Amino acid sequence: MPEADKADGCPSPRELYSLVGHRDEEANFAAMYNNDTLHHAWLINGPKGIGKATLAYRMIRRVLGGIPHTNGALDVPITDPVAQRIQSLGHGDFLLVRRPYDPKTKKLRAGIPISEARKISEFFSRKAAEGGWRVCLVDNIDEMNPNATNAVLKILEEPPKKALLILLSNAPGRLLPTIRSRCLPLTLRPVNDDRLRTWLAERTTANETDVEAAVSLANGAPGKAYAFAQNADNVLRPLGKFISGFPRQNTHLLHSLSDTLSLAKNQVSHDLFWDGLQSILHAQAIYAATGEWKCAFEPIALQRTPVTWVKIRNELEQMRLAGAGLNMNKKNVLLQGMMQIGAAT
Repeated sequence: MPEADKADGCPSPRELYSLVGHRDEEANFAAMYNNDTLHHAWLINGPKGIGKATLAYRMIRRVLGGIPHTNGALDVPITDPVAQRIQSLGHGDFLLVRRPYDPKTKKLRAGIPISEARKISEFFSRKAAEGGWRVCLVDNIDEMNPNATNAVLKILEEPPKKALLILLSNAPGRLLPTIRSRCLPLTLRPVNDDRLRTWLAERTTANETDVEAAVSLANGAPGKAYAFAQNADNVLRPLGKFISGFPRQNTHLLHSLSDTLSLAKNQVSHDLFWDGLQSILHAQAIYAATGEWKCAFEPIALQRTPVTWVKIRNELEQMRLAGAGLNMNKKNVLLQGMMQIGAAT
């Protein structure tokens, strides 16, 4: 079944044991745990694909008794029995809350309902199965409806002993101030491109050109870079063909791309293609303003002001959101978006 916490084109975060970047943030958590001063609630925030869930699982494995390679650190290996049970969601003291799969519609729910949030209070009301900590991960609290969010707030107001609640968020500013104030924030920043480039080359079979393109589109997010590199044939090369077609576009190419990417089997590639377009348009706005080009693709051969490029990017984002929200024909939405780039003034 589909998993709501699995990023496009990436393995499940429960299966990832290496972390690139965020060493200071990891060290701060490890120090608090080792000194027995661990806060009861953490809000890990940052852009999608930045590594929030990967870091969260490193924290969870350690708190639930995993033995790290390095004394006092969070690097619990995949061979550890605790890590294995967490990875299989078979640990009695770990609860994962995420958007559930609806067997009737055969789709993931649009949000996390209150029925899922209530599982948290039920979980923390029980004694620890192994006599230690109990840990709940909410991935992602941005996807909770208001009633579900209020259920989480009640737990934050009266936290049980030896209970750890980890909330992941892409947009913490949209959360209730009362939730933010009761959590210890952990903000993850973009990873340096050089570091990301090395990490990606070591973990994929992508060639140097694809690695460079993936890093340039990821904006410092390892998960996003990995997804782009793994989908080079379906995303990076089609993006390159599309961008190189300006100032005039091949109508046949646009229809071919939108036809292929709108197929149900290409959902991941479809979403990544949109993400790539957004990154390229962002780079175009910077280029128009400063003359500095920060992308592996050639600049779009159109003369536009920085304001116009920002406007085009925003229009495409709204178009994409509207298409998803109204369940519109994916081919038509993508085709319209690609045509809008050349038509806008």
